[in-house]
Amino acid sequence: MDAFPPSYVDHNLPLVLISGLAAAGEAGEEAGEAIVSGVDGADGGVCVFSDFPPVSGAVADGLLAALLAEDASFWPWSSRYFSHRANGVGLRIQRASRTYTLPRKKADTSQYAPDSDGLAPVPHSPLSPLTPGSEVFPDGMVTPSWISKHQCLVPAAFVNFFPLTTDTNMSTLKDNQLKIEINSLKRDWAQSGYKTRFVVVFLFDDGPVLDDANFRISSIRKATGLDPRNVFTLPPGPSPLDIQRFVKSLLFSIRGAAVEYYRDLSKHSRRKRNRTTIPPPTAPPTSGTSQTLSQQGWNVRYEFKLGVLAEFRQEMDAAGRSYETAYDLLFGDEVFGAIAAWSPRFDEARMLADVLALRILRCHFWLEQTTPAVQFWAAHRRRIQNIAQSRGKGTNNYGWEAWEVNWSLIMAHIISRSYIPPSPVGTNSGPIFVLSEKTLLSGERVSPWDFLHHRGYWLARAAKHTARRRLHAENIPQEDRLPPDQHNTTSQRKALSNVYDTYQAPEPHVEYPIDDRPGDKYSHQILEFLAESVAEFAKRGQVRMVEKQKFTMAKEYVRLEAWGDALDILRPLWLQISWRREGWWHLMEECAWLLRDCTVRCGDYETIYRIDWEIMNKNFTNRSDWNCDIHRTGTTDEKASEKPVIVLTDKDVASCISMSFIFNSSSGNVGEPLRGQLVLQSDCSRKSSPIHLSEVKITFEGGLPSVRILADGNPADASESSHTHASISLADGQTGPSSLLQEIKGNANLTLFPGQTRAFTLTLIPREASDVRVASITLIVADDKFDLTYTISSTSNDAYALPRWWAESKGSITSRRIGKGRDPSSCQILPKPPKVLISVPGLRDAYYFGEKAGLNIRLDNNEDASASIVVELKLSGRSEYPAAISWLDGADVEEHSKETEELSASQTKEVATQTIRRKIAELGADEHTILPAVVVEAPHPIQYDLEISVFYHLSSDPEAAISKAISLDLPFIQPFEANYNFLPQLHLSPWPDFFNIDESEVSNTQQRWLLNSTLMSFAREALVIEDVKLRVVAIEVGKVCSITTASDSSKEPGNRYIRPEEPQSTDFIVVIERLVMEDRLQTGVSFELEIKWRRDEQQDVLEAEATSPEISLPTESVVTSLAVPRFSIPMSEPRVLASLGPETSHGNDGVPGLIQLNYTLENPSMHFLTFNLIMETSDQFAFSGPKSMTLRLVPLSRHTLQYSLLATRRGVWIQPQLVIVDTYFNKTLRILPTESIKSDAKGILIWVD
Repeated sequence: MDAFPPSYVDHNLPLVLISGLAAAGEAGEEAGEAIVSGVDGADGGVCVFSDFPPVSGAVADGLLAALLAEDASFWPWSSRYFSHRANGVGLRIQRASRTYTLPRKKADTSQYAPDSDGLAPVPHSPLSPLTPGSEVFPDGMVTPSWISKHQCLVPAAFVNFFPLTTDTNMSTLKDNQLKIEINSLKRDWAQSGYKTRFVVVFLFDDGPVLDDANFRISSIRKATGLDPRNVFTLPPGPSPLDIQRFVKSLLFSIRGAAVEYYRDLSKHSRRKRNRTTIPPPTAPPTSGTSQTLSQQGWNVRYEFKLGVLAEFRQEMDAAGRSYETAYDLLFGDEVFGAIAAWSPRFDEARMLADVLALRILRCHFWLEQTTPAVQFWAAHRRRIQNIAQSRGKGTNNYGWEAWEVNWSLIMAHIISRSYIPPSPVGTNSGPIFVLSEKTLLSGERVSPWDFLHHRGYWLARAAKHTARRRLHAENIPQEDRLPPDQHNTTSQRKALSNVYDTYQAPEPHVEYPIDDRPGDKYSHQILEFLAESVAEFAKRGQVRMVEKQKFTMAKEYVRLEAWGDALDILRPLWLQISWRREGWWHLMEECAWLLRDCTVRCGDYETIYRIDWEIMNKNFTNRSDWNCDIHRTGTTDEKASEKPVIVLTDKDVASCISMSFIFNSSSGNVGEPLRGQLVLQSDCSRKSSPIHLSEVKITFEGGLPSVRILADGNPADASESSHTHASISLADGQTGPSSLLQEIKGNANLTLFPGQTRAFTLTLIPREASDVRVASITLIVADDKFDLTYTISSTSNDAYALPRWWAESKGSITSRRIGKGRDPSSCQILPKPPKVLISVPGLRDAYYFGEKAGLNIRLDNNEDASASIVVELKLSGRSEYPAAISWLDGADVEEHSKETEELSASQTKEVATQTIRRKIAELGADEHTILPAVVVEAPHPIQYDLEISVFYHLSSDPEAAISKAISLDLPFIQPFEANYNFLPQLHLSPWPDFFNIDESEVSNTQQRWLLNSTLMSFAREALVIEDVKLRVVAIEVGKVCSITTASDSSKEPGNRYIRPEEPQSTDFIVVIERLVMEDRLQTGVSFELEIKWRRDEQQDVLEAEATSPEISLPTESVVTSLAVPRFSIPMSEPRVLASLGPETSHGNDGVPGLIQLNYTLENPSMHFLTFNLIMETSDQFAFSGPKSMTLRLVPLSRHTLQYSLLATRRGVWIQPQLVIVDTYFNKTLRILPTESIKSDAKGILIWVD
């Protein structure tokens, strides 16, 4: 940005000068460097004089700091930021002295005589093209001095701070002095001709404020004629918060006045622009060839002024329109086209074009129009390029490249000063570039390069054009680089001015002087640009751009012969460069040789060996002057003071040797041989010397020890065949138990020739079951001059992509594909296959709830040696109260708990687990043993999981632990299920007489019921039922329940067999007696059905003969209880029982179809009950008995009605309908059937034989 005057580049803000505040530690007004005093008085400016002392103290310091903190000179160029901080209008706040000199508004015309008509010279601004002596007289358009005048010299507001005393004795005197001072200052400002707002701020001295303070301020204001809007007062003793609020209020009042001030200036410029004639100059040009500024030139000047004044008002959209108008007018034929290329005005016009373009760009960024800004930047470059090619010196020179550099820096500077809106959520652009605005996306097609990229790209572009500028400068002829005093003639100098473009570049003798190192300045500039560019790219994670820029920086340092600085850049770059992963070998090669040159000059031997290890790779091109031998690297140079130690990994280098280790199979077993193969392949170029390895180490993840292969034999005896194969014998590398073995060793010839492949077959013996994987392969080169270690820790390289197994066949080395569909670098080591067999002879398919489950655990040792075995039984089930498992051989409990049995129970919320263990001292080969166990106390039907595990070791190999486990299901199921029917019965015992009750005896109010249970077997074989009982579990208080088995329930005496899914019924007579006649509670009875059963002994004997168990449990009886649903009996409610009389005909006895039907009405309550009875007629039968009647029952009584029915047909069900209604409750009683009678929803049913 140094190519342009600062006033052309800076953002224009309303100027506010504060005067009368002295900072702490300043002896006077002139002590502060930041205090401005206006223009030099020698130039004839207007002086506003004041010798009033400034205000000092803590309040003045705080007020000054708060005011200067609101200076917006360095705020981001963004409408959002300005709207947030200053309501859209920022201010440039500077300190000024009490005495301030303003520039003249009109130039002095006293030296000019009247014209031929006798008219006095017309005065104009000293900066106008109409004023002789101006920089732009007579045909210039704009000078940066005009912007400096309004930005730095003429304020929009001048704030004066004056003290206001609180001393009553001095108040009148001090106030009068203030009135004189303010009137003097106002008079000077009025005489200057500028409409600057004159603001006065009164600061009270320390002390109490009197009641007449407002009167005093009003008196001063009236005496000085100050506008009340321009008078402010800060009370004494303000807090920092009060000062902040006061400053906000003061600046808020100034902002509006400042905007109006610049708006008035805009109106004045607009009136001048709208004139049709050009004003006459103060004096005509003296030169005959000089011409005045054209009308279009004046329009450019006025539009530029309008844009600047709009920028002062922060109206950036209006400023942009004025700048664009001036820009278009400038490139018209009447302005740019009318200026001769040799004229100095041509470069001034180019300068103005660049300034207009810069300000248009700032307007776009201010409004967050990033894509239009990039498009305009490119359009301006093309337009200037056309001007330079058509009318200038062309673009093939260092002057044009200098402009390219500056134009790139302009964009980088604007980006750094602007607010860049973040990218929308969901895009992948991140912070690298900004997407186009929605209005552009919907209206036009936008190219990717039209998106605004971060400033790192623009800085990189500046560096690129600086390099081109250097290239053009190097082509300058030597005679043109001579200083002016060494040129022969003046015409030669004029000729040079027509050849070289010096718009933004110096003359040839300055651009590229004749000295020792004329091009170093370009390298310093390039390095500066690239350093900033790298920081920008690095922040955004653009690794490749960072690497490219750093590589360019290193080449510039090499050009400067700064080898150490180049090495500091290249060394970390070489370790992590992405070109190696991408396979960009031509770039890698250039970087490698550059880095090697730097390391050789700096004596970094460790890096030299690191680089040589890579550039020996066949992907790199060898130099003719370089010895391709890692063992002779640096022999011609000075030796290192210490022996270098180089540690390399496959992720850091492109090695000249590749290594791999593969397993022959995907799985192996403990104690059995496992074959693997190590393959070393040389990727060195053909001209390289052989590499003599000292050692190769293979490290595994899992149960395999590390393998070390040491160099053996004379390297000169090594075979130079392209492929070799050898089998290596491995031996323990240390003494001690095999379980503690850390590494094993072997020896082989480890000399590799260029392009050679060496395969080594190894046989390993796993000692531990695990998943084994190759963790790393390390090769070591131990030389007299260096030690190098290279480690491969990744199995994703090319050596594992197509693994091959090398072997010798018919005198030659052949290979075959291996490991398809699997990872050849890993192997699953399985435990040694156990040969101890586990079986449970006599195990039943299911066990029944309540019985003991006997288990015979048989162990058969089929190993070749005796084994020490530990047996573990683990019983698991989802039960809160699990069954118990124990050994059945009657061993001593204490001895078991200490030596042979370990019992542990672990129970969680869902699964309960019980474990028992037992140790067998020794079981000989081909022997077997039986271990009996029993599972008891299964509380409810459930399925258990039984896991039988054996852990043993052989006497021949006590270190190899072997295990085997089997899992069994032990289902405990419910053997029976029952259905129940609870039927009413007629009790034949007489009821007590209500009129003659003997209270000494127990009430004989009884009810008889029949409980029918139908038993169903769920067992898988026939079971023996020894007994079935019904037991009362619970009954209400005051009731007695007796149970007897019906006489016909057990037709067969003794035990009964029940087969699978065979039903068997059992009837129980239940008699319930109420002890207290007044008891009206409903009776609830709960029963439980107890079934005593056992397995069939004959069937168990047959199964025992089939399985031949050595130990078995005796057959025992088991009692299974089944819960019976609870029954509710309303013993205090009346009921009606239907029964058949003894005269009912059956078969051929009596009258065919004659039925005697009895209805028994029971009143167990203590109330007199009345019932209406109606027997309905039916076509199914004829009846004899009461058709209808009313029956009254006394308490505790029952009555039987007898009907004789004669059916019309035989072999059918008839349904007599006797309706019995309780007259009091108007409730119809339901008739309950007894023996030989059924019922449905309509009533009772009687079978007619």
